[in-house]
Order: sequence, then structure tokens, then C-alpha cells
Amino acid sequence: MKIISAIPISYSSRGSFWERDLGLVTLGLRSCGADAWFTSLPGDDVPYGMPYIPATRKNLSDPSWWREQRPDAIILNTWSAPRHDDIRKAALSLGCPLIEKLDTDGVKSPRIYPWHSLRRTWVNYDLRHPVSSGIPRKAEAIMRFLTTYLFPSLLDKKMVRCMERVPVYAAETPVASARVRRFLRMYNANPMPRVFTVPHPVNTAQMGFSPADSKRNQVIAIGRWDDAVKGWPLLKVVAERFLQNCTEWSLVVAGIGAETEGKKMEERFPGRFSMIGRVGHEELNKLLRSSKIYMLTSHSETFNIAGAEALCCGCSIVGPAQIPSSAYFAGKNSGTVSYLRNASHMSDALMAEVDEWNNQRRDPESISTQWIAELGAEAVAKRYLEIFSKM
Repeated sequence: MKIISAIPISYSSRGSFWERDLGLVTLGLRSCGADAWFTSLPGDDVPYGMPYIPATRKNLSDPSWWREQRPDAIILNTWSAPRHDDIRKAALSLGCPLIEKLDTDGVKSPRIYPWHSLRRTWVNYDLRHPVSSGIPRKAEAIMRFLTTYLFPSLLDKKMVRCMERVPVYAAETPVASARVRRFLRMYNANPMPRVFTVPHPVNTAQMGFSPADSKRNQVIAIGRWDDAVKGWPLLKVVAERFLQNCTEWSLVVAGIGAETEGKKMEERFPGRFSMIGRVGHEELNKLLRSSKIYMLTSHSETFNIAGAEALCCGCSIVGPAQIPSSAYFAGKNSGTVSYLRNASHMSDALMAEVDEWNNQRRDPESISTQWIAELGAEAVAKRYLEIFSKM
């Protein structure tokens, strides 16, 4: 069975294309016996020896190019975006089973979750418009939200009309899937596509847990801390409260963007707070295998791959309820969800999760085993094959 997994972004040697997302799905499919190939726009490198087919934007929107590839099934990662409808139509013209991967938290429209949508737009403008500030930036974010909310024909209805073409969608969490279905019902999609929950895959060749591993009383947080979405200001406050109250525990922060404040925290809590910058997958695996809790402070996440990797390494999760993967990740006796995303509630959730570990109500081997069975690359690949068989 030949399967092509395609995404219309440029390939990059720095993009971890084979360690996550569709590249890793492709490798998982091949390990399951499928003749799977990953396709993207040409970039700065050619991954020799890998199952890769470069394609230009013109190729992907040309039905004849797809016919030349002769796929038996297609996974298309075009986010249900109307701007990629030419690619969608070209791939669908073959008539073979096609699944569109959404990479979403399910908030496809401001009308699905207005407050969260406004907050996300506001935070994204903090990141993407660093030159502007204050009232002009906030006004621009509010106007964007109000325009899409009040005039659904500008985007929502166009998106649904495009989504009607595709028979099956994959969303990354159960809540995201339910929200996408609600979005389709809201605008009377006809025909109504099916929406399945298919998580992002984890590379379990790199991420896993062994009973021989020694877990420390350690919390880990991972992110691009110069990205406003990741929530460094919140993490900093929660970390201070946590380290003041849980004196036998430590906290490690991986990632770039908050080095100056991180150094100050290291001076305040010597030996118990560490800011270690960017780390490779091998070192990250060691950190996750030795940690007990993964802390998520983001404003929004479509999934949070780092959290999924942490679960496979036997960590439990603490994260805010507004992120769908928080409840999903905590659902196998594997974490605590914060009711609100603020310092008090997030601190409460973290302290509660510490109590779970201190009272031996968390089992890292069980957490790892259960989540590898659900999030491992082969498990996710089998999920796609199962859906294709139903189609």
C-alpha cells in the first residue's frame, strides 16, 4: 500500500521533520509495512536515504502530478485552510482514500470559543508585532477578532465549504475533534465529514522509560520562551512559589529566550533551579527520564509534542484546562489539570501533583507504557491504517 503524506511547507534540515509530525508518521507507516513517502516543498537540503519526494507548490496543485505518484492513500496536512484548496482538489481528484490532518485545538472559528480566540489573537500579536506596542497593537488584535467573529462569510463559511470536499479529518485530541464537529454543524456542512482523533506521534526510539531509570523530585518545563504563547511570565511566578514551598524539589527549564531572568532565578535558588537553554533530543530524553512532572504554561497549543514526549518518558503532566491536551494527557492517572490559567491555580495544580508523587500514586512505568501504546509513532501509524481500512 503506497501512502503519500504531504505538507505545503519548505523542507529544512533544521526542522526536525523526521522526529515529529508527518515525517515521523511516514516512518511509522513504513515500520508497519506500508510503502510510505513524505512530501514537502523543496528547501535548504535533500534528505538522502529517506523516503522523501520533493514537490513544488505547482506540483501539489496539479492532478497529473498526483496521478504520476500512484498513491493508494493520502494524508494531507493543509489545516483546512482555504488558501490550500487547489492542493486539496488536486489530491482528491484521484479518488483514493484521503485524510486531512488539521493540527488544531479545534477552535477553527472565534464562535467556537470566543474568549480563548480573542486571547490567542492578542497573544499572537504580542509575538508577531514586536515593533508596535500598547493601544495600536491591542486595537489591531481586537479588530481582527471582531471582524472574523461578526462576518463569518469572510473566513468561516469559506473554510466549511472547503472542508465539505474531504471525507475524513484527523484532529489531535478528543476535545479538538468535538470542536471541529461543532464547527461543521454550525455552518451546516453537507456532506458532513467524519472527524477522528489521531494524536501527533512521538519518536519512541528516542523517547522512552526504563524501570532502571531513576526519577528525581524534579519538574521540567520546555519551550521557546521568547514566544509569548509559551507563557514565561507565568512559569516564573509559579516556579518561585513552587520552589519556596516544595524545598525537596527542583525545577529545570529547557529552551531559549529567558536567559537573563533565568540566571537571576538560579542565583535565588542555587542547585534547585536550572536554565539550560536549547538541548538535543538525546539530552532531552535524559532530562525527561529523570524528571517526574512536566509543566505546561502556554496560552494555547494545538497539541504540545514536548508534553507527549514527557508522558512516554514516564512524567506526569500539569497544565491549564483551556488547552485540550492537558485533560487528555492527564487522563491515564498521569497528571493534574489547572482549572484556570493563572499563578494561583497553576501553583495549586502543581502542588497537588507533587502530593500524588510523594504519596506514591504515580507510576512512571505505567504512565510510559500506556502513552507509548497511544502516542508512539507505530501506534499513530496503525491508527491511520485503521481509518483508511474503514474508508
